[in-house]
Amino acid sequence: MARRDKEITTYEYFKVDEVFFWGKHKDYIDKLWKLNQIQESYFARLVDLYAVAAIVGLKLKRKGLEEKDDTGIKRTIQLQQITNTYQTLITIMRMVLIMDDSRDLTFEQKLESAFMIPEDEETYKENMELFNSYARGGIEYLYEQLVLRTPDVDEDYSDFRVANMVALMKNPLPVDELDI
Repeated sequence: MARRDKEITTYEYFKVDEVFFWGKHKDYIDKLWKLNQIQESYFARLVDLYAVAAIVGLKLKRKGLEEKDDTGIKRTIQLQQITNTYQTLITIMRMVLIMDDSRDLTFEQKLESAFMIPEDEETYKENMELFNSYARGGIEYLYEQLVLRTPDVDEDYSDFRVANMVALMKNPLPVDELDI
């Protein structure tokens, strides 16, 4: 969680920890992404699903609670993939920290928290959990729209996956849900 350099501990987002998904979120991910099977997946990499899901969750103001199950089976986003996608993820983290209203901060405090490295482990963990809760909410929404949705009768696609992707693109996320 923390990076130690010359006896100084820093808490930098997306620099130290792998990301794990358990329970229903692992199951949803398994339907949206398959390792080394791009033709069977909606996303090329799990880290891409993670990034998009965080944005979708934030836009819809939808968070998902972490659910661990007894099996211990999980999906892991490797630190190397997270590191390689750092610029994208840190930008999304900043958006989350600025746009989320659950922390009861002023706009100035939100801006400050978005552009500063957390000073303590508690703040780091809270902010990472906030990001991950939006990612889980986005995964839930993407699963509902891309996997569970039954295409309408008038949709002329033989593959449900294609029909659901086209429908999602034709019907963008509700804008009125975002207070900007």
